[in-house]
Parts: sequence; C-alpha cells; structure tokens
Amino acid sequence: MNSDVVYQVVKALPLEEQKLLLDKLKNDLTISSSFKKAKKRKSLTEEDAINYLLKNVFRNRNRKL
Repeated sequence: MNSDVVYQVVKALPLEEQKLLLDKLKNDLTISSSFKKAKKRKSLTEEDAINYLLKNVFRNRNRKL
C-alpha cells in the first residue's frame, strides 16, 4: 500500500472521520518526532576557509623527481 492509495481511502471517508484520523496522526507524529536531530554544523568563516585551503590544498609539496 502506498500513500496515493491511503489518500484516496481517506478522501472517501466522511468529513468527521477525516478529522478524527487527522487528530490521531497528529498525536502519533508529535510523539515520534522526538528523534535526536543531527548536530548543526558550524559554518566556516572566510578566514578559516582560506587557512584550510592554504594548509591542505596549496601546500608546498617537496617531491623528488
């Protein structure tokens, strides 16, 4: 069963039953939405980005030929 089928079934319900279903879904979603959220990444400043590029990308590589 996919969401399109479920949607069609819900639309076939009387308006009062649709409201009851919506209330039940809201309760379920608020209870299950307590998952741990991913940590927000700290954005780099322009200076940090330049330092990273200089250190890791444009570093002086002493290669022996």
